[in-house]
Amino acid sequence: MSTQGTALREGIATAISALVEPIGALAPGRLSAPDYIAALREVEDLGRLVDAARVALAGEAEKRTQGPIDTLGALGYASAVDAVATLTSAADRDAKRRIRVGESLNSGVSLTGAETGCAHPAIAASVFAGNLSIDVATILIDALDGVGNRVDDTVLLQAEEALVELAAGTPQHPPLRADLVRGQVQLFIEALDPDGVLPREELARRKRRFTIGRETSDGLIPVNGLLTLEVGASLKRLVDAHVRRVSFPDPDSMVEHVDDRLPQQKRHDTLADILSAAARVKDAPELAGSAPAITVTVTQAALDAGEGVGGIDGMDTPISVDAIERMIDSRGMQTVTFNPQGRVLSLGSVQRCFTPSQRRAINARDGGCVIPGCTAPAGWCEVHHVIPWREGGATHTDNGVLLCWGHHQSIDSGPWELSMPDGVPHVRGPGHWTWTHTTKSRFRPPSTPTG
Repeated sequence: MSTQGTALREGIATAISALVEPIGALAPGRLSAPDYIAALREVEDLGRLVDAARVALAGEAEKRTQGPIDTLGALGYASAVDAVATLTSAADRDAKRRIRVGESLNSGVSLTGAETGCAHPAIAASVFAGNLSIDVATILIDALDGVGNRVDDTVLLQAEEALVELAAGTPQHPPLRADLVRGQVQLFIEALDPDGVLPREELARRKRRFTIGRETSDGLIPVNGLLTLEVGASLKRLVDAHVRRVSFPDPDSMVEHVDDRLPQQKRHDTLADILSAAARVKDAPELAGSAPAITVTVTQAALDAGEGVGGIDGMDTPISVDAIERMIDSRGMQTVTFNPQGRVLSLGSVQRCFTPSQRRAINARDGGCVIPGCTAPAGWCEVHHVIPWREGGATHTDNGVLLCWGHHQSIDSGPWELSMPDGVPHVRGPGHWTWTHTTKSRFRPPSTPTG
């Protein structure tokens, strides 16, 4: 065994022996505040040193499979990744990352046995000193390697040293969190290689994609894709602007009611509002000669009874009558009559529940979703029958209110109630225990509450 190997293994054995008992007895809840803060930092210091050894050893694995003798292959391992993953119980992706980072940080050995430099000496020195985490080192390595063939080596090394100092910290400033390092690295890279932005954007445009999968047995449709920076940023900004945590204090119980949707559910509902608005624009593209519409099949008996299911054309999962009625509210309907054998007997005209003129009037009156605290603008909202259509509710401005997609889905199950005295929308619910007129219109102030 080599001297270096002996020293390393003895040090590891000593560390394990010293730590196994206190870590086994660790009860974080019993630590004082100063001990907790100190332990959190000191364990991280220890972890960075351990991670440095992990990547250094993993980075050697590929070399052990090359040359005249494949030492890992002789032991039955299929590859360097297989050896590292098996010996460490790590996932293959983690083994690959350790190998890649280790190869960038390890010094090489020449044919004469002399040590050669590594690809990123400043990063390596900081990692092996325990000052830089592997997560941050990976961010720096990936960014610098991406421009390495277009930037002078001296300039690149200066940038590497500056980034390591910024990320690892100095006595004058603390280290940066990994997510902040990523942003600073991008600024450095754009300054070093301003011409690299255009090729990167062109590559992004070629890789852009958006796919819609088949529905699952739960009635959910998976979506996946990669958006270009400007499209993704616009969508994110638009959605985030309306994904807010809204609370309504209850003056009686002093218990705060909050919108209990998860952030990802709020983003879904906001996207539904955007799609609903896009389908209504005047110059929306046509499909098969008419405006794009969802075809839903349901029996008249199910509609009359207000229970049962229907089916969406092209989808295997059934849809409830409740959902169909909400779609009729916002999209209208067309009656097709079949005989028992399935022959079309008659085709009714398209019935829009609320005409464009009625919708414009309701938009002007309500100014947006009438639920207090909701930020959905009028153009994104659907028009809802306060008295349900199947119960004889009139398709009239006095019976229609604006609701965003999310509130339209839940309006029948609470916690909000709607009424239309004198054709004016009133709501009752959390923080509004009396019937209260709310409007988002800039031209009509809300009226006073009514009992």
